[in-house]
Amino acid sequence: MSAMNIRSFKEAERFLFSYIPKTSSRKFPGKFGLSRAKYFLRILGDPQEKIKIIHVAGTSGKGSTAYLISLMLKSLKFQSLRFKVGLHLSPHLLDIRERVQINNTLLSKQKFVRYLNKLLPAIQKMQKTRYGSPTYFEILAALAYYIFWKEKVDYAVMETGLGGLYDGTNVVQNPKKLCVITKIGMDHMRVLGRTLGAIARQKAGIIQKGNSVISIQQKRAAEIILLRSAVKKDAKLEWVRINKDFGGITLNQNRTIFRFRNLGRIRLGLVGAHQAENAALALTAVGELSRRDGFKFDTAKIRKALVRAHFRGRFEIRHTLGRLVILDGAHNPQKAEALANTLRRVFPGRKLIFLVAFKKGKEYQKILRIFLPLAREFVLTSFFVSNQDLVHLSEKPEAIALAFDKMHVRDYKIISNPRAALRQALAENHYPIVITGSFYLLAELYSELSKLGK
Repeated sequence: MSAMNIRSFKEAERFLFSYIPKTSSRKFPGKFGLSRAKYFLRILGDPQEKIKIIHVAGTSGKGSTAYLISLMLKSLKFQSLRFKVGLHLSPHLLDIRERVQINNTLLSKQKFVRYLNKLLPAIQKMQKTRYGSPTYFEILAALAYYIFWKEKVDYAVMETGLGGLYDGTNVVQNPKKLCVITKIGMDHMRVLGRTLGAIARQKAGIIQKGNSVISIQQKRAAEIILLRSAVKKDAKLEWVRINKDFGGITLNQNRTIFRFRNLGRIRLGLVGAHQAENAALALTAVGELSRRDGFKFDTAKIRKALVRAHFRGRFEIRHTLGRLVILDGAHNPQKAEALANTLRRVFPGRKLIFLVAFKKGKEYQKILRIFLPLAREFVLTSFFVSNQDLVHLSEKPEAIALAFDKMHVRDYKIISNPRAALRQALAENHYPIVITGSFYLLAELYSELSKLGK
């Protein structure tokens, strides 16, 4: 492969994987990394300043919220022209092109390669500067901004990676950027901080001078930080609160129904009370854009878009070999609580098999305690991922088993190979199977589920 001309999608993947950080200083470079990302985009002509940006940060729900915003905007139009909407997600689940979507559709492999080739001179130029090469995440974030500019999108919805303040997406100075903050909780504490206030400061770091900010109702410590950040940046802050702006939530296996402001009942294709929260936040964001930019908030089209919503790995129900399989990437206590609450409401009184693996460093003991009352049995497995922003190793199943022993829990088994674990869980009993603990585990098992379902 020539560094100056990538010829195929496989070559593009290999090229990008070669920029995955190998050292801790490159994994979480802080202020220096943000400066590097800004310099990289400057070489590319600052495409991020030439498009309308909706920037989404938070601990839980930011992927779903970003997706729902893009889905609704895509259904709307200005005058007679339907909007063209870019969506950047991180991490991807199955295909790297999930990170750079247009109208909720992956780019063709040929177009992805063509645009990546456009960035190669800038990447080479970076190597000769004091910053050195951009990282995998920085290249993909810059690629998203560049593609969305070149494709002339009307709006670009950008999900942050880790945090916000020093995130590689946090490069937009335009005061018209709209910031959306989802629920903030305790996750990535080694990098973002050990208190809710410290984590909130990182998330609030996406707020720039003059921005509009929409946040879901937060715990008091996080709300204080967001309010202070908004005042400091002369930003307009709007809260979305349960029982005031949305409520009356009911759900089943197929959808969630909730009340939103003066629109009455909304039917949503995503399942869970937390998804009603994400949808309320997304609806508020689209409403703000419609007022600011003068397009019609077409409730009929928005209702149709929301009821058709489908987002992989978020309480996704599949039927395999006559069994019910639920896939959900809950990887922190906040997300685990949301999943457990949804399971209780959708499967009241039923016991479930939990097939789990956790990335190293996660608070898996807290997560397991949340799932314990619902579990018939746990199947402990593992994963190894080398094609994402970092190399991700799972906790050893034996370490999780030791934690169970200390909790006097005996209903578990260890099957280290995730595919073998899935096959055995499907063969042994009739209970629904919940695959959770990490999106990386889900990514490992999607192909196996498809194969078994044939």
